[in-house]
Amino acid sequence: MGPGLSFDGNTLRCANPLLSPQIVMPKAYEILRSVRERAPLPPSEIEVQALWFEQLYQPVLNTDDGRTVSLVQPGFWNHGGGPDFTRAVARFGREGAPGGEICVGNVEVHLRPADWNAHGHHVDPAYEETILHVVWEAGGGKAFFPATTSFRRVPQVVLGTQLVAPWSELKPLCASLLRHPLPDAVPGRCSPALAHLPAGQAADILRAAGLFRLRQKAQRWRWRRHQAGPEQALHEALAEALGFHANQVPMRLTAQRLPWKKLRAMEHEARLAHLFGLGGFLPGVSAAKLQAEPRQWLRRLWEIWWKARGELDYALLPRSQWKLAGLRPLNRPERRLAALAQIVPRIPELLAALKTRNAQRFAQTLLAVRDPFWEKQATVTGAPLSAPCRLIGSERVDDILINVFWPMAAMEEPEAAGEALAKMNAAPNGAARIASQRMLLSTLTPKQSREALIQQGLLQVFRDYCQTDCSQCHDCTFPEAVKTWPGNGVRAK
Repeated sequence: MGPGLSFDGNTLRCANPLLSPQIVMPKAYEILRSVRERAPLPPSEIEVQALWFEQLYQPVLNTDDGRTVSLVQPGFWNHGGGPDFTRAVARFGREGAPGGEICVGNVEVHLRPADWNAHGHHVDPAYEETILHVVWEAGGGKAFFPATTSFRRVPQVVLGTQLVAPWSELKPLCASLLRHPLPDAVPGRCSPALAHLPAGQAADILRAAGLFRLRQKAQRWRWRRHQAGPEQALHEALAEALGFHANQVPMRLTAQRLPWKKLRAMEHEARLAHLFGLGGFLPGVSAAKLQAEPRQWLRRLWEIWWKARGELDYALLPRSQWKLAGLRPLNRPERRLAALAQIVPRIPELLAALKTRNAQRFAQTLLAVRDPFWEKQATVTGAPLSAPCRLIGSERVDDILINVFWPMAAMEEPEAAGEALAKMNAAPNGAARIASQRMLLSTLTPKQSREALIQQGLLQVFRDYCQTDCSQCHDCTFPEAVKTWPGNGVRAK
């Protein structure tokens, strides 16, 4: 309320004689006020997530197993599949006891305790690293104790009774936060330092980080080429890139356990049978339940795989290696394995394009990958896609150029690779988006924000600083590095 103003619930009065002495509240506003004063509805699950993100809870929370927990950092807000918050840092202890155990992991948010099992988290390996289950209310009836796939009990916090203020007062704060797009992270301590840099210098810092990342990738693939040969190194690199963020590791393991020389000697259906069989994606359902085309596809591959499985039994990938929750149908591992089967005979052609630094030829070779069956399917047993979609689209090809072609080209010509990335646009991804929100890079132009080399720099900063920090920026050294940048004598070209 401004100076000289008073309000008795119906009339707004002003002591300033130059202004209207009083304003009677219209009847309509009396109705609105009465509506406003009613108790708000309980929060939705995403509103509870917003409360957690804004840290609108008591500094020390009580868990259902008699411990206390202080949150050093609430984690990064995950809007995709898997736990709601990743990379959270919590200190667990006993009331009155000094210190406490520091844990780093994920946080899952629900309205009620039993939602943990109702949503299938007790059998989902993606939730194995959960360190805290946050619920709005305890729920009536029998007590519920969430557990992971390894039967580890997850500490649980009832948030509704441990807020800094009543929900009715905090609800407007959440409403302003939940405007799309939803944030992933809060601004970091480096954001003021970056905001005061001269125009273009933030871009220089990120380009330098991008070049460093490029050199690291080149070094990694140089060693792999030395150990396994250029064809196998490219085979593994492409498999990893096809896995995108969720399934890079199992795709690379598949390429290592089924090397290029072995797959190259097979017919196409045999390659598919080995890749799908090793990955655990040949379902054991009755073929009679499937439609005609998937049934024929599955029968042909099983006829090959049941004979070959014995010699590869030791190398089978457990289903837990694959992340399936939250994936878009077009990003399913089955489609990625089908693409890899088509790429294997094209490896010599791709290597030739790599040796001549012909990115266009490399891209065209990948875009030519076709599979009539898998362009219509996301899984063997699922319904067909609503419309046919190529296995490797132009966006994924650009991602492969950024993460495979140019890093491998940088083994011989690092400057040319850096210049090429500076001219390319990169699609935004989750990690780069988190880094941008942590640094609040308002000094970057829209063109700079799309630049592939700068995106690579954001990913490097995120990996080196944000992902390793367990202090909510307090101990992070990146802000000091930014402040000393003009005097360190190093500038990116």
